[in-house]
Amino acid sequence: MTTPDDHAIHAPVRPIRDRMTLLAYAQLGLLGWFVYGFSASLTLLRDDEGLTRTAASLLSICLASGGTVGSATAPLIVRRFDRATLLRCSSLSIAMGALIYISGAPLWFVAAGPFLGSMGCGFAVVGASAYLEARQGQAADAALTEANVTASLSSLLATFAIGIGATLVIGWQAGLVLLAVLALALEVLRGRGSGAFNVGTAVERRRDAPSMPGLVWWAILPLILLTSVEITLLQWGPDLLRERGGFGPAAASATIAAIVTGMIVGRLLGSRIVERVSSEVVFGASIVFAAAAFGYTWLVTGAIPLIVGLVLVGFGIGVHFPLGIGRVMRASAGQPDRAAGFASAGVAIMSGITPFVLAALADAWGVHPAFGTMVLFFAASLALIVWRRVPEEFASAPAPR
Repeated sequence: MTTPDDHAIHAPVRPIRDRMTLLAYAQLGLLGWFVYGFSASLTLLRDDEGLTRTAASLLSICLASGGTVGSATAPLIVRRFDRATLLRCSSLSIAMGALIYISGAPLWFVAAGPFLGSMGCGFAVVGASAYLEARQGQAADAALTEANVTASLSSLLATFAIGIGATLVIGWQAGLVLLAVLALALEVLRGRGSGAFNVGTAVERRRDAPSMPGLVWWAILPLILLTSVEITLLQWGPDLLRERGGFGPAAASATIAAIVTGMIVGRLLGSRIVERVSSEVVFGASIVFAAAAFGYTWLVTGAIPLIVGLVLVGFGIGVHFPLGIGRVMRASAGQPDRAAGFASAGVAIMSGITPFVLAALADAWGVHPAFGTMVLFFAASLALIVWRRVPEEFASAPAPR
């Protein structure tokens, strides 16, 4: 039986980086590539196909809808089949979605691309995160943060691949063809003997599986609030750069990569810190740091100060998703797939709502005042994690190989 360890500092708990763990990391890498590849290419697709902004926005709705459906149905697939099947469906859905998206077919068919691809991404978040939580035991938070480093790096690679392809004869579509190839290659590497991915599914595959503990819902709330800040910054940050930093449209869009750069550094450092420091402490400290960095960025003007601010914000928010979803699964009483599914679905829904609300506020108040409301998200998240703490468990060992 496990017992909570309330010490902020503990003995080192390092992830076991075996073959299956690295494959789980790669699964989240596919997610990063697809989501950022879609974002980087949407304007290019609109130009190629002569779509209106309204028509192109339908593809974004399909992306959010697919992620919600994938996250919500992933636990059902685990219960009916197993987690290995879920991860295989993830790779195949991402590959199929990428190829449909670049097919040049009518819009009604192309729209199936972001839906299927994002559904596969929902499968990936749930399956890979739940596997790492169950497999790594005490080192789960460090492993989840490392896995999200992979997702961030692949998102940058996707952006570069789309941009480079657009300047060459091969076209921007080559970046998504490469994604489909990588997704299929991952399944070849996974092979048939992938039953090891099913570790920790015994409770939620029972017909009489217990209800989800109430603490799960309290853990989900700060996660969706914080990821809403991340998504909103990535989507509307260029407008802030144009208004407060004097950037042109292209430069503002490119400079938003400063946030992703900060996130990569934050996740790399964070994965090392949580090997020795309570993830609850690290999570709370990261919220305070991110809020302070955001406040600085909101107050300053000029190109260099804004870039520095965005890097600092990215550094602070980098660990929010991996540590946040780790808290959710830790509170689930042995049902990580179900907990991760609820959390991921909530994130997907908020990814469509929050940027829309901020855009409406920006139209009414202006971009700069509207962005100031993000401070409330940080404050509410910090209050929630202090009020409803999710104790860490340090008596459980990693699952056997």
